[in-house]
Amino acid sequence: MVPPSFLVPAPDSRVAYRERGSGPAVVFLHGGTGTGEYDWAFAAEHLADRYRTVVVDMRGHGETLDPTGEIGMTRFGLDLMHVLRALGLSRAVLVGFSAGGNTLLHFLSRDPSWATAIVTVGASAEGDASRVTEIMTGPWPRSLREMPHAGSKDNPEYWAELRNALARDWVKNLSLDAGSLSRITCPALVVHGDNDLIQPLRYSERLVHELPKDRKSTRLNSSHTDISRMPSSA
Repeated sequence: MVPPSFLVPAPDSRVAYRERGSGPAVVFLHGGTGTGEYDWAFAAEHLADRYRTVVVDMRGHGETLDPTGEIGMTRFGLDLMHVLRALGLSRAVLVGFSAGGNTLLHFLSRDPSWATAIVTVGASAEGDASRVTEIMTGPWPRSLREMPHAGSKDNPEYWAELRNALARDWVKNLSLDAGSLSRITCPALVVHGDNDLIQPLRYSERLVHELPKDRKSTRLNSSHTDISRMPSSA
């Protein structure tokens, strides 16, 4: 059963989230063109008997509108901060897939105090301009092309607009050097798919090498778009 969604006020928007369970908090951010439930419902349900799980729709995705065209990691991170504050969470385990994982790295490199631990899934610390055209023009799963978003206004190409905006933001705004990553001092788990063509394995290998404390890595036999919903990844 899908729990009801709630909305947290944020500048020029309201951020949607769904909550399950009780206990220590685990907060999930989804990947680009997806939604919180699409990427993380399985994991949230799996953990809800032991943890308070919070699944967020990032701006422009799912039930969170983007009326001012601010899609990108900086805005996603600020919106996450509003959700954490509204829920009374000074710290939580933060889990992010793809753009959500990139967002967490970007966010915590500036203020690491919000995380008791971080889990990145198919994420990277630096945009790669040489790959933007490939990402923006390559194949995309039908389920994501047909994903309903409150802000799509019946635009069948809304998913492509999201993908393109996120790819450009990845290159423009994600450039974390070793010094930036060294600020993320909480325990870290880096998860990556062996068959990930969007965020190649070398991206996670850099994270494992440069995150400073209690870092572990897991490789799964998965593509990029399937990894967050694999039962073994929960």
